[in-house]
Amino acid sequence: MKRRCILSFTTSGHGVGGTVCIDGQIVVATTLERITREKYDIMLPISRVDLYTFGWRSDPEIYRKSIDLPFDLDGDYSNVDFNDVEKFNLILDYLLSAAGITLKDVDCVVYSYRHNDNVRRFFKEKNPKIDFIVPEHHYAHAAQAFLSSPFEEAAIMIIDGQGVPLSRTEGDPLSGCLAYGKGNQIDMLWDLPVIYSLGDMYSFVTKICGFKTNEECKTMGLASYGKPVTYDDIRRELRFEVGEFNVRDWQKFIKRGFKSKQLLYSLGNYRDILNKFKIRKKGEEISETYINIAYAGQKLVEDVMIFLANWLQKKTGSKNLCIAGGVGLNCVANYQVFAHTSFENIFVYPNAGDNGVCVGQALYVDNIIDGNPRSYVSVHDYLGKEYTKEEIEKAVNKYRNNGMITIDEYENADDLYEKMAFNIKEGFITSWWQGRSEFGPRALGNRSILADPRNKDMKDILNFRVKFREGFRPFTPSVLRERASEFFTLDIESPFMLLAPYVQPGKEKVIPAVTHIDNTARVQTVTQETNERYYNLIKAFERNTGVPVLLNTSFNVAGEPIVETPEDAIKCFLSTDIDVLGIDNFILKKY
Repeated sequence: MKRRCILSFTTSGHGVGGTVCIDGQIVVATTLERITREKYDIMLPISRVDLYTFGWRSDPEIYRKSIDLPFDLDGDYSNVDFNDVEKFNLILDYLLSAAGITLKDVDCVVYSYRHNDNVRRFFKEKNPKIDFIVPEHHYAHAAQAFLSSPFEEAAIMIIDGQGVPLSRTEGDPLSGCLAYGKGNQIDMLWDLPVIYSLGDMYSFVTKICGFKTNEECKTMGLASYGKPVTYDDIRRELRFEVGEFNVRDWQKFIKRGFKSKQLLYSLGNYRDILNKFKIRKKGEEISETYINIAYAGQKLVEDVMIFLANWLQKKTGSKNLCIAGGVGLNCVANYQVFAHTSFENIFVYPNAGDNGVCVGQALYVDNIIDGNPRSYVSVHDYLGKEYTKEEIEKAVNKYRNNGMITIDEYENADDLYEKMAFNIKEGFITSWWQGRSEFGPRALGNRSILADPRNKDMKDILNFRVKFREGFRPFTPSVLRERASEFFTLDIESPFMLLAPYVQPGKEKVIPAVTHIDNTARVQTVTQETNERYYNLIKAFERNTGVPVLLNTSFNVAGEPIVETPEDAIKCFLSTDIDVLGIDNFILKKY
């Protein structure tokens, strides 16, 4: 039987992601923000239709005031025509073009979870033969985590904010699940109710600290500076394996035969404790109070994830753990889970949040619904479109008469690596645009700003002169896989920057620019097989300095998405204090 050509989308309050799966392989994937250049672009504002979809039944103004997303509670979006939604057509065209297909070639569309019926109508009008499937949110996350992993069997932990209300859970949208995968099957073991959502808790902490929706990464970076002041108070509320009865759910209580609801964990009245603190205002100093609140949120996530992982290990007996869901982007917690459990291997999908669910949805259809054997493994995250030599040269040539830069082309790739490595060694801030863009939120060497990790001042230089962001936020070390354990407490691969081990004793003096205040580092291990150009660049830097590590951060500035096109890269290079741009075989350098 011929495998289906699958087109998959996910739309949520975190953005819009899309992918194409052909013959069981993910051939392209991207997010809307990379195309529109609008950070966290959610395509359409949150409307009353969305409030119903999400199960948000309280006063709509509560959500508008607490969530930093575009809202339109007056407009009628019940019958929105997606032929007229320009942004949807932009991402659709990007995916079809990059995959080399048309809608006539598509057999199945998998979609979730905003305006489902309207999107179904859009595709059925284009191709009536298309099968339209809306999967369960957290099951799709489980597919995303396991079916893309290198493991034949594994325990699966999904942790996020929430999904959408389900009839089988009596309306609970859930905040994750625990599951077990083997071959092309996934068995659900435990649903995590939304009442004690770790994702929602962490978002609440992020809000109190004065950061915006989808800026939880700032909370994670800030937490390392904190002390267990607020944490000690909230930790007393934390309970594991408890029975609980909510008086508001008395009908469900009766339906269960007057039995309390069994929970694997409870956060108790943590909100009452956090509500005692005022939300930090924009521009207000980040005091110790807020630093300690960030610490509390981070440690609570770690405590619960470690407990859930241990529960999973005992339940499944597996040596392998797969993680996804928005909280799966918390690299500090992921490493603590790995360090404090008996799992021997861990895989975190590189685009672990809702934007990456589209991949899980596609694999769910191919492997589980259609029963095809698994053939796709996420060994890299370079899933954006391929730009031609002509497109790159055209972008570069537009700036040949710019009197502020030099442009050199290198026929020999080794000369390119040596020149870039020399620039980094000499203290220049460089940028690196190569091949296909990363699908997830981490720059993994194809859309990166690169600098010398040995320079203790480089962290502050980048944060204040180039990235224009908070000074407490750390940068990533990209390290040759074969030398990673010399510099970090890491004996497994970390290709997606989703583990934060400790820096080995003494090495913090060698690579101070990528050593965080708590002596951790968000490590990316690099191999020649997964990214030959980036590996060879790091190798050239190693030959020049003896250090097999580069400082890596995403190629963008605060408030903007990571650059996508060659034109995006050159514009960002020229508008910032970046000194050098390596783009394909060209090096652009400012005088």
